[in-house]
Formats: sequence, structure tokens, C-alpha cells
Amino acid sequence: MAAPEPFASAQLMEDRSQGAITTETHPYLEQELAAASRIIRDYCRWHVAPVMPVQHVRRGHGRESVWLRAMQIKSVDSVTVDGTDWDAELLDRVRVDPDVGWTNIEGRDVNVTFTAGYDPVPESIVSLTLQVAARALGSPLGFVREQAGGVAVTHTQIGFNQAGGVLLLPAEESVLDEYRIGRLP
Repeated sequence: MAAPEPFASAQLMEDRSQGAITTETHPYLEQELAAASRIIRDYCRWHVAPVMPVQHVRRGHGRESVWLRAMQIKSVDSVTVDGTDWDAELLDRVRVDPDVGWTNIEGRDVNVTFTAGYDPVPESIVSLTLQVAARALGSPLGFVREQAGGVAVTHTQIGFNQAGGVLLLPAEESVLDEYRIGRLP
């Protein structure tokens, strides 16, 4: 399955930056938006958006309840437990907490296809994607400072002599905690 689209578009970056960041001025803009989206998804531990089918496979575990690694679970579309495909009647009995993914499905070998994700992408995630990508574009080649004669340019920094890049700062992680699975309430 192909990676989901980035949370924000190049056009949105151009609009937000009032034309300062475009694909013409920053040829790697789309790659940085994809990288920012990937780091956000990695932090959240699931794809977040869009709404899409997801497959969960568990092999050889005990018979404990199945946890689907997602939030905003819209439906459970198919279930196979210990080699038996569940029919429509059994699927109707599936209970799932749509916000945290716990189900009443139990079995040793389990294969579940379900649909989950936010639609539209939450505004805070769109904004954060743009912010992280802009920060990465603001420190070309990882330089912190450049000087030529009497002209000096200081690039984006995340700490003393640390160039910005595609990474999440602690305050940004706290924004994403609402969408992160496996967190304690």
C-alpha cells in the first residue's frame, strides 16, 4: 500500500508563507511536506488521516482482546480468527472503542481489516506539518550560519548551534498527544 498523502500541500505552504516558500523557490518543498507528515505519523503511531482501510495481523499470541492501532475507527470490515472468516452476523457483534481501538475480538491468530482516520485532517496537524517543513527548508544543508564578507545569514536553529530540520520539538509533540495512540488519558 502506498504511503498516504502529506497532511498539507505545496499550495497551502505558498499561501501561508505569503509566497515566500514555493516549489519554484524551494524545489524540495513537496519532499519536506512528506517528511514532516511521516514524522508526525510516526510520533502518533498510526496514519491519522485520511480515512482509509487498514489491516491488522496478529499471529501466535494468547487469546487476549485485539487492539487495533488507530483512532477514529469508522468500521470493522472483515475478521478472520484462528482460520475462520467471520460472517455478517459475527461482524455485527464486534464492539470497538473508536477512540482507542480496543475490541471484543479474541483469538490466537487474528486478521482484521478496518477503516479509520480523520476527515478532514485536523487543523492543528496541517499547521504543524507546514511549520516543521518550513523549519527544515529554513536550514539548507544543515548550516546554522553563513558569512561572505560583511554579510552574515543565520538559518533556522532549534538549539545552540543546532540546525532545524524535520523533527518535532517538545511543544509540537504536546500538540500531537491528542492524536497519539497508546497514550494514557
